[in-house]
Amino acid sequence: MENMKNQVKPKNLMGEDEEKASPSPKKTVQSMEEFLNEMGISSERKGRAMYIYPDSIDQIKLLIEKMPLPQEGEYVILPLGQLNGYSVFIMITTRNTSIRIGYGKNSIPYTTSLVSIVSKLEKVAKEIGIQSVKNTKNLIED
Repeated sequence: MENMKNQVKPKNLMGEDEEKASPSPKKTVQSMEEFLNEMGISSERKGRAMYIYPDSIDQIKLLIEKMPLPQEGEYVILPLGQLNGYSVFIMITTRNTSIRIGYGKNSIPYTTSLVSIVSKLEKVAKEIGIQSVKNTKNLIED
């Protein structure tokens, strides 16, 4: 009765007597261009940036969720539009996804239209799922 225990064969941690298993399918890494062609989204490369022109917020959400990350030193720009001279876009790098506001090549001047742009961006950011960085200090808030 003592020998009636199920004898479990110990695992081979060195890998010499590995059991033959069916090979696992290899995951293919798709290039950014292949992914965009498959999705049917227009894009163009300008230097280190890939500009992608989605048609809707839903496409943007899908891109952010499924798109392969750009290579180190490269970035992706998703233009959201322009309003009163300000351009708004999403910038994706290997480390970060952020919504940015641009104004030509200069610093951004403050105007009342900037307030409406920011409130619209808060709604878009919430819908897309881009959240602000945690544990940052806000030095301009009371």
